[in-house]
Amino acid sequence: MNSSILGLIVVGVFSAAFAIEWFGGRIQRGPRPARDAAFTAMGILFQGTISGALIGSLAGYMVIQLWGDLAGSLSHIAFWKAFLFIFLVEELLHYWIHRSAHEWRWLWKIHRTHHSAQQLNVGVVYRYNIFWVMLLPQTWMGAFATYFGQGEAFVVAVLITFFTNILTHSNYRWDLWLRSKTPWATPAWWLIERVITLPDTHHAHHAYGKSAHPNGNYAVTLFIYDIIFGTAKIPNSRQTQYGLPISARLHWAEELFWPAIKKPLLPKPAKTD
Repeated sequence: MNSSILGLIVVGVFSAAFAIEWFGGRIQRGPRPARDAAFTAMGILFQGTISGALIGSLAGYMVIQLWGDLAGSLSHIAFWKAFLFIFLVEELLHYWIHRSAHEWRWLWKIHRTHHSAQQLNVGVVYRYNIFWVMLLPQTWMGAFATYFGQGEAFVVAVLITFFTNILTHSNYRWDLWLRSKTPWATPAWWLIERVITLPDTHHAHHAYGKSAHPNGNYAVTLFIYDIIFGTAKIPNSRQTQYGLPISARLHWAEELFWPAIKKPLLPKPAKTD
């Protein structure tokens, strides 16, 4: 599968999911839908034209310089073996980068943009600071996997991560709906929610207040990493408050470009009687 087909799949799935939530009135539920949509558009633009392209080119240059005579040297490895290795390593690296972004203040301010949305929906998938995507393992691993002859295994791993992101950021709580319709499957749900990330655990990660867990539930797809490393919380309930208590006071330029642009918090909104 070449990059053009992969791009079409990603754009098509995201556009369809965004349209479903838009026409269902879910995107507009947030207090600042226009700002949120602009942030999503900027994130897509950054990844496609700046961040992703820059890191992909840099990683490609590095791999050629370091292993110039080894192009395609791992193509003999079976697809499923390569896929499992890439997927498990990518998920583990993402877990620790994501966790570090919540534990290290300077890294948090790069990641914070993804958490400042006051309403969770699929648009938040692309809501991030321009520098955040440069830190993610997918972009770097893609160049290495493709160069060594395992591009297809990498593509499948990335698509699984992407589809999971769409499903877990969705404003529709399809997981709670399914659970309510299948009470007989409670033991199966107990196992599933401890192995893979569901909206229940990821919504808790984006929320604050009751049933929230912003400093945990870091895994993208394999929630079992949160179980293993002690950062899991499974609320089995809806969350009502999303974003950050200071979301309304963050300057848009700092959200998109920190640390290149630094801005103080905006004044607190005036209280109304």
